[in-house]
Amino acid sequence: MNERLPAIGQSELSTQGLLRIATAIETAATLDELLMLALNEFVQGLGVSLCGVLQLDASGETIALVSTFPPRVSLPPPIPLRDLPLMQHALQHRQSLQIADIAEILQQGNRSPTAINLLQTLLEAQVRSLLIMPLVAQDRVIGALAFATLQQPRRFDEQEVSIARLMSSQLAAAITAFRTIEEAEHRNAELATLNDIAAAVNSLLDPRDIYHLVMEKINQFFRVDAGSLLMLDEETGELVFVMTLEEGQEKLVGMRVPPGLGIAGYVARTQQYAIVHDPDNDPRFYRAVSEGIGYDVKSILCVPIVVKGRTIGVIELLNKRTGHFTEEEAIRLNRMAATIGIALENARLFQQVSTVRDRFEAIVNSTSDGILMADMRGVIVASNLAAARLFYRSRDELIGRRIDDVIAELMARAQVVEEPAWLNDGAPHRVVEIELAEGPVRYVRHTILPVRDAGGMQIGQLALFENIEKDRELARLREDYTGMLIHDLRAPLTAIMNGIMMVQRGLGGPVSPQQQELLSIAHQGSQTMLEMVNTLLDISKMEQGRMTLSLEPLSPYAVVDEAIERLRAYAQQRQISLFQDLTAGLPPIEADREKIVRVLQNLIDNAIKFSPFGGSVTIGARHLSLPVSINGGTHPQIPLSLPALPAGEWLIYWVRDEGPGIPPQYHARIFEKFGQVQQHKVHGTGLGLTFCKLAVEAHHGQIWLRSREGMGSTFAFALPVAQ
Repeated sequence: MNERLPAIGQSELSTQGLLRIATAIETAATLDELLMLALNEFVQGLGVSLCGVLQLDASGETIALVSTFPPRVSLPPPIPLRDLPLMQHALQHRQSLQIADIAEILQQGNRSPTAINLLQTLLEAQVRSLLIMPLVAQDRVIGALAFATLQQPRRFDEQEVSIARLMSSQLAAAITAFRTIEEAEHRNAELATLNDIAAAVNSLLDPRDIYHLVMEKINQFFRVDAGSLLMLDEETGELVFVMTLEEGQEKLVGMRVPPGLGIAGYVARTQQYAIVHDPDNDPRFYRAVSEGIGYDVKSILCVPIVVKGRTIGVIELLNKRTGHFTEEEAIRLNRMAATIGIALENARLFQQVSTVRDRFEAIVNSTSDGILMADMRGVIVASNLAAARLFYRSRDELIGRRIDDVIAELMARAQVVEEPAWLNDGAPHRVVEIELAEGPVRYVRHTILPVRDAGGMQIGQLALFENIEKDRELARLREDYTGMLIHDLRAPLTAIMNGIMMVQRGLGGPVSPQQQELLSIAHQGSQTMLEMVNTLLDISKMEQGRMTLSLEPLSPYAVVDEAIERLRAYAQQRQISLFQDLTAGLPPIEADREKIVRVLQNLIDNAIKFSPFGGSVTIGARHLSLPVSINGGTHPQIPLSLPALPAGEWLIYWVRDEGPGIPPQYHARIFEKFGQVQQHKVHGTGLGLTFCKLAVEAHHGQIWLRSREGMGSTFAFALPVAQ
């Protein structure tokens, strides 16, 4: 039917063909079937050798041959419309385009390389003439209908062009109708796929199972040979293959693509999908992955996975089984990727939260310390097993109760409640040590800490109950061992000192002046060590409440004189002036002479030690009569503020130096055993002030200090006049 028919015959044939086309439209089940039936009729109706349908993409920038009659096994890739100016002009103006002889057009030159290549391909296929009719439906050009003759040139007359226009308009309407139906079916299939993925994300726990199902559904929906899901490593910027399915087989898992490389890197960076019909000639193509597994990549569709404006990965489909990837498919996959991204991100966050929750629960349950967490209303929202045992309740019983009520119940069971100064000095949170009469834990250190979110806002509070039973036991063992060791040191020290004294007196023979000096140094060192031993023993006895005080009436002046006399030589050695500021008429006190003298001696000794050469130390005393109890404050006769004191008669002693001062954080710590100020270059045993505190408290008095860095220190203690 390549020869032109008479006009009447053509008219009859075209009418019959149009009727058969209408029948085909009514009976065709798919768009492919419709195109095949219609093109068959078009070939017969116009007496041509070939007929084909070209489709514009959604943007109208490229055009592709999607169906031919006779059918072809493979179809050429899409061509940018700008490279085919004749066809572009015809489609823009909705006019027919007729090429009577392709050979003549090719010889004219002034064609784009793409157009020249296309014309040469047509000639090699023996195509000589073309008639192209725009496909217009709903006032929109959707493609073109092409008629071709082989070997011999041919010019279509006006009647044939009119018949072709009728055919094209009928076909365009049918294509649009089928596309609407197919779009609805695709949308339903797309929603079904997304529903399956969402259901899998909600039901599967292993991320790898989720990735496998996602790619399995995507590959089936788009009918591709292989597909990959790559997730972005935010730390390195690399894309990581988390799942690649080729014919149902997993591959490439764990392989990484350097930042920005490959089609996937380009898509991740630009957040724009990419369709590649000829990867080998695309400079963005990253061959290392496909060459590594020997896979032949023929076409690529890659879309970004974007969640809240942030790229979290890409989906890459390879080698579409039928035809080429289209813009419509890219838009559809892009739309699906957005939904899949939210599902994957939610699954990742859920997995992260679950992992953190499981780890947190494992940590808090593995500790022997009790932990309670309450919200801002003070209601317990979490508890560990140790806390449940401590409060004799299950975790479910604790949750929902007020944390203050639970702690009050614990305090009611306590025999002893202490607030250690070394823990509370300068600490932002109150620390309490509790001794319980019964239960799995006898000694507990308790504190409450604020719980804050990432922005620093408080969202609750955390109550900690630390089991310090082992700490207490170790402290008892240490004290017992120290007491035993110190007690056993007294006998050999006394023997050493007696031996030195006998040698000094010449019982072992004549002693030279130089030997006398050395023996005196040894005796003084032994005396200092003995005093240290006695101090430790006294501290130990006072801590245990076993110290017996030898109370007697004492003159306040005599006590100061005796303490100064013991340190006069030391003060002269350091060129320190000792001043007394004692008012007349100080009443006698009832106290243990040796203990109070040693208290003053220790305070004066420290003042001399930390004062600069040539400085001064002042020892003062005042009598204070308090008709009522006070909670602290100042008094005109006392050079520093007072602590809380009960009503009665009090004798206040103080020792003021010109030393470097003591930072506030050390004010309570220096009274602890072995407590010292780390910044000071001069160090002692750390026992003197501990003895002072215990000795004063044994007399029902109080000791305190006032000090500022660089301004010197004043230590004071108050003793009741009558015991």
